[in-house]
Amino acid sequence: MITNPLFRECLANVSDETRAEFNLSFEIADRIDTLLKKKGITQKELAAKMGKRESEISKWLTGRHNFTTKTLAGISLALGEPIISVPA
Repeated sequence: MITNPLFRECLANVSDETRAEFNLSFEIADRIDTLLKKKGITQKELAAKMGKRESEISKWLTGRHNFTTKTLAGISLALGEPIISVPA
């Protein structure tokens, strides 16, 4: 939840599309963080499983990363659970 008044004011002045993208990016980061905690996996361990640098995983968890479907699929495989789901 965003509590900084200045940040909220800035967010109120962006387009609906930008706001939706921002929210989705943070939801994905939160999902990854939740799965890491649930499975007791560190960022370093996830990085090793995926052949990435720990700094890249850290960047993902800021909520400011523009994920590709390839990256999301790789994270899902590494964690053994889907990151996002698409309704049928």
